[in-house]
Amino acid sequence: MKTILVPTDFSDHALYALKVAASIAKKSNAEIKLVHNYSMPAVEFNNAYFYDDMIKQIKAAKKKQLNNLVCQDFLKDIDVKKYILSNTKMWEIVTDKRFRNVNLIVMGSHGTSGFSEIFIGSNTEKIVRLADSPVLTIKNEIEDFVVKKMVFASNFFEESYTVFEKIKFFADLYKTHIHLLKVITPKDFEPTPVSRKLMEDFAKKFNLTGSTISIYNATSIEKGITDFSDEVNADLIAIKTHGRTGIAHLINGSLAEDVANHIDRPVLSIKM
Repeated sequence: MKTILVPTDFSDHALYALKVAASIAKKSNAEIKLVHNYSMPAVEFNNAYFYDDMIKQIKAAKKKQLNNLVCQDFLKDIDVKKYILSNTKMWEIVTDKRFRNVNLIVMGSHGTSGFSEIFIGSNTEKIVRLADSPVLTIKNEIEDFVVKKMVFASNFFEESYTVFEKIKFFADLYKTHIHLLKVITPKDFEPTPVSRKLMEDFAKKFNLTGSTISIYNATSIEKGITDFSDEVNADLIAIKTHGRTGIAHLINGSLAEDVANHIDRPVLSIKM
């Protein structure tokens, strides 16, 4: 891994994500691209001088905040590149040529529920849906980020192979134990022998000799992932997302976004 992108709004949750990114960067000798985006206040000035002066003050304040953040002890000896953007939607950074080819995006998230999630959404879930790079979502402060147990939830069809190639770096980096998980629901029933054969072929393809194969019954895939991860006390959940947008997203939703929003554990999502 060479480059980690970390968007920040200077909130506590963004700080939690940056600390995790710093831990990963030190272990993998990667650089961090730290990005802050701000919006100019929607006000009118009759005098252009006062408006220009206000812009300069805001830029100076944001630059100072970013510089102070980079001076934190946990970022010592890490190559951190700073970027300040204005009037750009946070999720649009994933299409910016400066950040498009990063190896990993680490984001903090408050999580949402109910109507606030439907109508407002979040920067994190939009980035999960749109980014070509893997997105690691962090909900809480983690003093010592390690990945001893990873749950990779999938249907283990052919589409999962390409996704897992982008996930495997975490397993290799932390020498983690991988729980291969397939959740079976009443709606999407599949005979156990069929599921097991798919998972065994998958494990053989990637030479996952130390992995565990688990077929888990639940009322929904999200609940199955959540309950199973609680049972094994997973350090990380890895899951693919279809990256749907527009009407397709409204109709079908996104399992990766739901899991990232509603579970406190770190979630690594990868777009198919």
